[in-house]
Amino acid sequence: MTKKFTLILIVTVSIVTLFAQDGTTKLAEGTLILSKRSYQLANAVAYVSTTSGEEEVAVVLSAQPVSSEKLKKALEAEKKGEFAEFPQPYLKLVFKKSGELKHWSALGGGTTIGGSSDGTGELKLQDAHVVGKATAAVNPSALIPKGFDVRFNAALIKSSDELPASTAKKYGPAANVKPSVTGVFKGNGKEAKLAYVSAHWREPFGDKPSMVLVFTEKDHSKDNKPDFDAGFGKFGSALVVSLHEDVDIFGCEVAHTALKHKNFSSIGRIKTDNFQFADGQVQGELTTDGPDDVFGETWEVNVKFVAPLGEIPKEYQVAQSTETKQASPKSEESKPVEADKRTATKLAAPGLSAKDVALTKDATDVEYSSLVEQMSFKSKLPVKSACADLSANLKAQGWAKDGDDLITPKSSILNRKRGSAKLTIFVKPNASGSEIRMMTEGLSWDEQ
Repeated sequence: MTKKFTLILIVTVSIVTLFAQDGTTKLAEGTLILSKRSYQLANAVAYVSTTSGEEEVAVVLSAQPVSSEKLKKALEAEKKGEFAEFPQPYLKLVFKKSGELKHWSALGGGTTIGGSSDGTGELKLQDAHVVGKATAAVNPSALIPKGFDVRFNAALIKSSDELPASTAKKYGPAANVKPSVTGVFKGNGKEAKLAYVSAHWREPFGDKPSMVLVFTEKDHSKDNKPDFDAGFGKFGSALVVSLHEDVDIFGCEVAHTALKHKNFSSIGRIKTDNFQFADGQVQGELTTDGPDDVFGETWEVNVKFVAPLGEIPKEYQVAQSTETKQASPKSEESKPVEADKRTATKLAAPGLSAKDVALTKDATDVEYSSLVEQMSFKSKLPVKSACADLSANLKAQGWAKDGDDLITPKSSILNRKRGSAKLTIFVKPNASGSEIRMMTEGLSWDEQ
């Protein structure tokens, strides 16, 4: 057993420039082990840190590239005394000016850990680069086995250095790869077989290119809106994850037939591991690292996947000058309500049934789904106009805003409440106008 855990790969490193053509750092390699999982760290960045009150050198090795923008954000957070975030998994080494390893920390697979006495390392400054290595042996009897063996050669960024903006990434055609997904997806301990996966570009979120991953039990390959229909149970149990290409997850919709609350949003636990988007395909892992409790019920996922994904359609490309949002981006997708309960045990007011909820004046193709307590309809109005019309009609019916709305021409989210009832409304464009979906809580569905 000892040999199994202590055999850690040592990888040599060649000198490369700090900022590659795509605006990301590409330096160093090595191996990090956390909780019996092994991660290859193929990127690194080094910078001068003064968080302890004196100058030190921090070296961050990660599986995913660290963009200039993400590094800027991390350095700003450190200056404020806040936690600096980097793409997971990563290993952060902090060296004294003398070159001695002072302490380290690591994050991956939901595990955050650090140390000072169980690691050794050395660092030297050579021609504005820091060259060094660090190692920590794995103790197989530890509660959380951890260790690393890394080497690096990275240009040193000083506090006075100005970081260049990342250049736009070039995209190619979708790869000729067969979509595949394997792993576990459970609701209340009951497994659902996710057999199909697809990746699609969606409207930009937070002024960044965004994609959506759709996992389902039944084949959704011929559906032109699988992320929308999967939430209604059209393809059995499903998982829909929205994220940026730099691995930030900002939306996760869980639909599992074994859960009492058939559909809800939850991004508290789900994370990506070994995520890659390159050469016309996306691949990686999605995991909650065990069951996640959702108001007395549990769900969990641990899957590996690969799916083709080509160039971004013109309508989903980030414009040079994006339109100012009408409200704060804190919404269902940027900060989802953790596990929205879909329950009809409490009525907001006598006689408030789902069919009585106000819609747009020109609503067509209205569908009610009592199983997941959702409704959908279409409008000939563009997204912004549909939001305005719907908001006015709901206000007249006694519904009030529940937090900020996010309204853009390509995607909008409204939150409304009336007594104990709540509505989360998604409005998206379609060929003839808009498509609206309402996720409800606290309505009566007895007569649907």
